[in-house]
Amino acid sequence: MNGPATVFMPDSDSNGSLRVLFVTNLWPDAERPHYGSFVKSQAQSLRDRGLSVDVLHLRGHASALNYLTGLPDCTRRVLDRSYDIVHIHFGHTIIPALAACLRPSVVSYCGADLLGQPTEDGGITLKSRLEVAVFRQLSRLFNSTITKSFEMEQRLPASRRRDNTVLPNGVDISVFKPMDQTNARVELGWPTAGKAAVFLGDPDDPRKNLPLAREAVSRLVANGADLTLHVGWKLPASDIPKYMNAADVLVFPSLSEGSPNVVKEALACGLPIVANRVGDLPERLAGLNGCVLCGPTTDEFVEGIESLLSYEDDGSLRAAAQAVSLPAIAERLELVYQERIN
Repeated sequence: MNGPATVFMPDSDSNGSLRVLFVTNLWPDAERPHYGSFVKSQAQSLRDRGLSVDVLHLRGHASALNYLTGLPDCTRRVLDRSYDIVHIHFGHTIIPALAACLRPSVVSYCGADLLGQPTEDGGITLKSRLEVAVFRQLSRLFNSTITKSFEMEQRLPASRRRDNTVLPNGVDISVFKPMDQTNARVELGWPTAGKAAVFLGDPDDPRKNLPLAREAVSRLVANGADLTLHVGWKLPASDIPKYMNAADVLVFPSLSEGSPNVVKEALACGLPIVANRVGDLPERLAGLNGCVLCGPTTDEFVEGIESLLSYEDDGSLRAAAQAVSLPAIAERLELVYQERIN
């Protein structure tokens, strides 16, 4: 059953210091409880600052036709003058919400909408290549854009980059925090002995590159390491911090990303990270004790994982996560809104 094209979710408090309308195709629901959870967290972090945030969820994942059938509702709501600013999330949503360019508005690009959807051979799919070309040009219609990384910013037209803000998604460091490893393993039913690597992401998505993680861990095991790779996907939200605290290293071999939240969540938990040089990770992890940046090769990941299995947390990883806490990012985002309104 396709269901409605759009779902409107008003803020329970409509008297905030600013009234914001989120228009997004990324939002958790019963069918996909983790889809767009970072957008939901961002909305709540703004509410915690005293802003009023209504949400219009365009259900593009249910049917591409919803981008067309949802057009009247999107247009009506983005032109509603009771909102101080409209915030559009992800490139596909720009088209049905295009009328927002007539209002104070900002577009957040989230990753694949500017970088494309990678293929296993290192290219990007033809479909996403065409979509990216359209989304890049549509950015010219808006005075304000946000990208999650400097890499993404470079994909915008040169004239658009001058007024772009690089702003990653925030992380709830009250949820993602260090906890006892043995207790976490017992709760998850993992062995309490031995080393554990964790991969968190869709195992069937070529962009996430699970085969590289498996190959690297298999080679280490063949060389005598007492190491197990645990793959987490579609987990209950409460289990994700447990996976991170039960593990000894996060293996992140993605081929393309914007500003991956799972890496920032791992930082907040004090979990060492071996990662491919994608998105904002070169800026975020370079020189950070307990983090290794690699190229997408088995040899480099084997060496990186092995070097981190004896890492002892010194607090530097969690300290690095403070800059991307939900309150810190919400404060910066409110400044973007104020500049656009004024």
